[in-house]
Amino acid sequence: MKTLTPHKLKKPALIASLCALTLIGSAAAFLTSRDLVYNTFSIAAVDLEIEETFDEDQTLSAGQIIQKQPRIKNTGTVSQLFFAEVSVPCMEATFLDSVGQRIAPDGVTPVKAEDYLQTAQIYNLLADATPSRLSITEPVTDGDVTKNWEFSYNAAAADAPGWIYLSQREHQQTYTKVQGMQDGVYDTYLFGYSAWVTPGQATVPLFDRLQLRSIIDAEIADGTLGQVQIRAYTIQADELELSGLTGSGTAASPYTQDDLNRICTILRNKQTMP
Repeated sequence: MKTLTPHKLKKPALIASLCALTLIGSAAAFLTSRDLVYNTFSIAAVDLEIEETFDEDQTLSAGQIIQKQPRIKNTGTVSQLFFAEVSVPCMEATFLDSVGQRIAPDGVTPVKAEDYLQTAQIYNLLADATPSRLSITEPVTDGDVTKNWEFSYNAAAADAPGWIYLSQREHQQTYTKVQGMQDGVYDTYLFGYSAWVTPGQATVPLFDRLQLRSIIDAEIADGTLGQVQIRAYTIQADELELSGLTGSGTAASPYTQDDLNRICTILRNKQTMP
């Protein structure tokens, strides 16, 4: 457990979860996964914890899917509003579709093999519609063939809280630099939760499953780590100091994307978010 001094942060808090996936072999055909979660980061009575449904020590071949359900739990004594950043590793490689054909980069008509090289995310992140399902990147299909990567998440519904997508930063050098993963190049996505979470309760999972994409033309040393990184942030009600919000943070009156962006600005001003 870490504690920040009061002059730096009064009440907002931060935790981080690290899904460390070890890639085996130069063709990226298999990986072994172990989840490392830095569980608790606390300030005063504002405590939170990342909970995950995730089996350790798995071996996964390209295209197979594993369960990974990150959710944020309120372990404090007051209601809290949560934000989450998900960083997905990227690398330069030739990516294959669901039947093993090479995927051409957008706007490119390949002539030779190297024309298929592109920098893209190595995982699909998949949601199971709890309470509803939305996609940041919709899968492009041709019959039964999936032509690109997918990132779907469990979104807020009219009558149930869930996650709201706020922003994206592409190909950022962030967090831990990982050998083989282009020196730590990640696409990072920011989400806000549509409602306050009471003590002892947790959010719905941000997503439910993770899939390694099929990759060729990439040299990956044994033991290389491809990490899906999740960082969570929170703020409590008396820190908002905002008026004119559309919602009130309840299931019946959830926050909107604009509301959450305004609240997120407060978190950044309090130096809890990058």
